[in-house]
Amino acid sequence: MSPKPSKNSPAAGELSGLLRKAEELQRELEKAQAELRNEVVRGEGGGGKARLEIAGDGSPQRVEIRVPGLSPEQAREVEEALQSALRQALERLFQLRRDRLGRVTGNIQLPGLYH
Repeated sequence: MSPKPSKNSPAAGELSGLLRKAEELQRELEKAQAELRNEVVRGEGGGGKARLEIAGDGSPQRVEIRVPGLSPEQAREVEEALQSALRQALERLFQLRRDRLGRVTGNIQLPGLYH
């Protein structure tokens, strides 16, 4: 077993510097995650027939369907069903990711790694 470095040893100074850097990175990561939660990305397919908005946390925000001959009520039903299915699929994906990565990390919570 190696002796514990004294407060004035170079090893203690290096460790202190590493801890400060880790804390700084943690703050920056938390700030970036907060900023991402406020973002919304949009996707479009079928020449504008389908549009989707997803928040930075991965949650579906809006689904729009524009198909000729589809009544507004029918379109709303399809949009709601698609949004619900997408939300469920994403929740399952995030849980799968947490489970698989948790095996590697020993279930240590690493911010930004799981979702």
